[in-house]
Amino acid sequence: MIRQRLCEALYAAGRTKEAVECFHEMANELGGEVKLHGEHLEWALDFGQRSSEKLAHLGDTAADAQRYDEAISHYTFALSLDPHSAQSILIKRSKAFLETGSWKQALDDANQVIKLDPSLPWGYEMKHTALHKAGEYDNAVDIFETMLSKMAESPDLDVQQHGDKYISPSSTRATICKIVQRTICHSPRVLINISTGRLQSRAEQASAFESLPIFKELVSSTTTRIDYVRIKREHVIHIAVYELDKSPTHDKLQMFCKIVRDSGFNWAWSDTCCIDKSDHFVLQESLVAMFRWYQNSAMAIAFLRGVRSSSQLGALVKSIWNTRAWTLQEYVAAKVIHFYTGDWTLYLDLKLPNHKESPEVISEMEQATGISGEQLIGLRPGLTSVREKLRLASTRQTTLVEDAAYSLLGIFSVTGLPAIYGEGEGSLGRLLAHVLTGSGDVSILAWTGESGGFNSCLPANITVFDGPATSHLPPPIPNLETEKIITASNTSSFDLDVALRLYDRLNELPAPWFAASRMKLPGIAFHLPPLSRSGRVYRADTPAFGMVEITTKHDLSRFKSLYLIHPWLDSLLQQEPMHNSAFEGDDIAPPSSNTDDEFDDSSSIQLPSQSAPVDMVPTDKETRARRFVARLKQPFGALLVTPVATGRAMDYRRVGADSLITVQFQENVSLVDILDNVRTVDIL
Repeated sequence: MIRQRLCEALYAAGRTKEAVECFHEMANELGGEVKLHGEHLEWALDFGQRSSEKLAHLGDTAADAQRYDEAISHYTFALSLDPHSAQSILIKRSKAFLETGSWKQALDDANQVIKLDPSLPWGYEMKHTALHKAGEYDNAVDIFETMLSKMAESPDLDVQQHGDKYISPSSTRATICKIVQRTICHSPRVLINISTGRLQSRAEQASAFESLPIFKELVSSTTTRIDYVRIKREHVIHIAVYELDKSPTHDKLQMFCKIVRDSGFNWAWSDTCCIDKSDHFVLQESLVAMFRWYQNSAMAIAFLRGVRSSSQLGALVKSIWNTRAWTLQEYVAAKVIHFYTGDWTLYLDLKLPNHKESPEVISEMEQATGISGEQLIGLRPGLTSVREKLRLASTRQTTLVEDAAYSLLGIFSVTGLPAIYGEGEGSLGRLLAHVLTGSGDVSILAWTGESGGFNSCLPANITVFDGPATSHLPPPIPNLETEKIITASNTSSFDLDVALRLYDRLNELPAPWFAASRMKLPGIAFHLPPLSRSGRVYRADTPAFGMVEITTKHDLSRFKSLYLIHPWLDSLLQQEPMHNSAFEGDDIAPPSSNTDDEFDDSSSIQLPSQSAPVDMVPTDKETRARRFVARLKQPFGALLVTPVATGRAMDYRRVGADSLITVQFQENVSLVDILDNVRTVDIL
C-alpha cells in the first residue's frame, strides 16, 4: 500500500508526528482497523507500537530538557497510537502539564489513569499533586489518604515500599500543631486576631491557625518523610540522600555526596541540608562558624553552575560562583578545594590534589578578585586587612540584602552580631560599626555614595568599597626630606612647646568607637565659612586651608553650618599601631573621651587599612613631634559634616560628597589653632 510505504518513509526520516498523521489518515480512509487484515493488520499494530515508544521517548527527552509544551505534544501523539501504554504516558503528560501550570489538564489525565485501573496508586499520586497545585488542599489531602491506602493494600512489595517514603496527613497535622504550640509559648499570652478584631488566648490562637489556608497547605504539601523531618526540626533524618526524589537541588546534593564518597571520605557537610534555618540559634552559629568549618575541612568542593565541561580557561572568572557573596569564604578559608563544572566534571580536567595550587586557577582568581594569589590565600579571619576584605566583598551579590553583611561574619571573626533577617541595610551598618570599634580602622569611612540608615558615616550598600582606598591621612614624607624639614624647624618661629602639647593632646584621643548607632570619632574639626556655588561645585575660602572645593549633589546652602573633620589615627604620631583584636560582645567598652562636637552623612574619603605596616624608628619625643607636624601639613582628605538638633549638646551628620575633599593646612596656620580644634565628636 502506498500509504503504508509513506508512513514508513516519514518514520525513517525522523518525522514521526507526520508519520502518525499519515497512519491515522490511512486508518480513517479504511474505516479503522476493521478493514485491515493479515499482514496489514500486523504491520499496523507494529507501526503503532514503534511510533508510540519513539514519541514517548521524545517526550521524555523534551521533559528532561524542561521543554514541557513539546513533551506534551509528543505524549499526546503517542496516546493516539498505543492504548496499552496509556497509563504510563498519561502520568508523564500529567507531570508535564503540572510544570506548565495547567492544573485542570493535569487533573484530567490523573482521573483517566484512575479510571483505567482504580486499584493502582499512581493516578491518585498525580491527582493529589494537581489538586494541591490548584489550591484545593482539602480534596488533595483526601486523595492523598486514598493513595496511601492503595499502596498499603497493594500485593506488589515494591509498591508497598514506595509508600514507606510518605507520611500520613494525621502525623503531619500532629507535628505542625506541636510546632505551633512551641511558637505560641514564646509569644504574648493574648493577641488580637486581625481578621475578627477579637482578643484571643494561646489556645484560641492555635485553633485559629488550624483554620487558615496556610495550615491546610502545609498538611497537603508535607507528604514525604524528608518534608516531615524539616517540619519536625529533628536532627536525625531517616532517609538516604541518594533516595531523594529527582530535582535539580537533589541531583546536586547526590552528586556532591557521591564525589565525597569516591574521594575516600566518610563525612560531608552541605549548606543545602545541614543547616536548620528555622532554628535561630543553629543559623546564628552557622553564620559565624562557617568560615572555620571550611578552614578545618579536608577538602571543599565548589560547584560551578553554568560552566560546561567543554569550557575554556577563563570560565571560572565569569562564573556565577565568583559573583556570590557566600562563596568568597569557600575559597579563602579552605586549604584544599576542587572545582567541578555544571555537569560534575573537574574544571579544565585538572587532576591536581588541590586546585588552589593550579596556576590556571590562581590566575583566574587574581583576575576575578583583583589581588595576587598570595594575598588572597594569605587572608586570615579577624579584624586585619579590613579594607581589602570589604573590597573583595563589594563586587559580590546576595539574594537577601542582609547576607551582604552576614556572609562576612566569619571572615571578620565577629561572634557578637545577631542575624536579624528583615532589617535590610541595617545589617551592614551593624557589621561595619562592630569592625570599626574592634579594629579602629577608619578606612571603613572611606567611600563615596549614599549613607545607610544605621549611621551617616556608614554606607547603605557594600558596593561603595569597590576600588582601592586613598588615604585621608597626609602622605608619608621621604626620610631625607623629613630631616630637612626637622632641621628647618629648629628656628625661633617653631613653637616646640605647642607642638608637644598638640602631640600629647592627639595621643590622648581614644580610638573611634560605636555606642549602638552613634559613632564617637576623634579628629581635628574646622568650621567652614560661607560657600559660593557653581552647579554642583561649592567653594569656601578658609583661614586654615585656603580655598576648599567640594563637589556634591546636596544643596549645602540649606545647612546652617558645616565642618571639615580630619579623622585621627595614632600612626601619624609614629606610635605602635593598635592591635586588631577580635571582639565577641555587642558592647565594647570605649576608651575615655572628651566629646565636644559630632558629624553627618556620606562623604568620599578613602583611607588606608590600620593593619598596613608602619615604619617604626626609635626617636625621642621632640623629634617625633617635629616629624608629626611636618607630615600633618601635607594634603589630606576630610569628612564634611553638619550639626543636627537632637536635644544633646551637639550631634553631627555626615554630608555626602561626590569625590574626595582634599585639603592642606596653610603654612601660616598656627599650631594653637589646630590644637584648639582637636576634639571627639558624636556622629549619628
